Amino acid sequence: MIKVTQISKVYNAGRPNEFTAVREVSLTVNLGEVTVLKGPSGSGKTTLLGMLGCMVRPTSGRISLSHREITSLPERFLTQIRRETFGFIFQQFNLIKGLTALENVMAPAYPTGEKFATLRSRALETLALFNLAHKAAAKVEWLSGGEAQRVAIARALINNPAIIIADEPTAHLDTKLSHEFMAIIRQLKDDGKTILIASHDPIVYDSELMTSRIELRDGSVVTAGSLP
Repeated sequence: MIKVTQISKVYNAGRPNEFTAVREVSLTVNLGEVTVLKGPSGSGKTTLLGMLGCMVRPTSGRISLSHREITSLPERFLTQIRRETFGFIFQQFNLIKGLTALENVMAPAYPTGEKFATLRSRALETLALFNLAHKAAAKVEWLSGGEAQRVAIARALINNPAIIIADEPTAHLDTKLSHEFMAIIRQLKDDGKTILIASHDPIVYDSELMTSRIELRDGSVVTAGSLP
């Protein structure tokens, strides 16, 4: 369970361009659920996801993960939590150009010190889950949009995280690829993953896969709750 209590995120505090991206948000995310963060651009979805995934520290408030308060932990501990607990799927995929699909999938696991042969084998198995084993040696800039997205998802899964965080994952995909992405989300849900998705795409937020929805506007939660 992720429990958020009165968190805010203020950028450029005390300056003329001070901006509050998230304002006194409190919510609970239950493990095993698929939660969508809905709202227009600038509503605070990405910032809130970043704080939930330990990538951004809140300016104020507290975040607890499985009943452990993590807000004030030193950065080295937050790094370990990110690596062991979360898998991230970014809007732009953030694949490393010049590296192969296999090398991109392996990258998040290098700091764990796992044996290279073991890691390589697991990465190949993960690519195979998404029918991409034959693209393992291809540079990522040679991949199609759908292939690149599946590589990004495989990379997010390489450390077997309990929680998947996806920020506008269908923003640059056509309708067919968006539905393919949701089929992958169904598979991850069936595998027991907790999934947090920020999206203003109706293919995502109106999907039957969503078990709860959080709607944001101007950095504040407008509505939050379970879906029927």
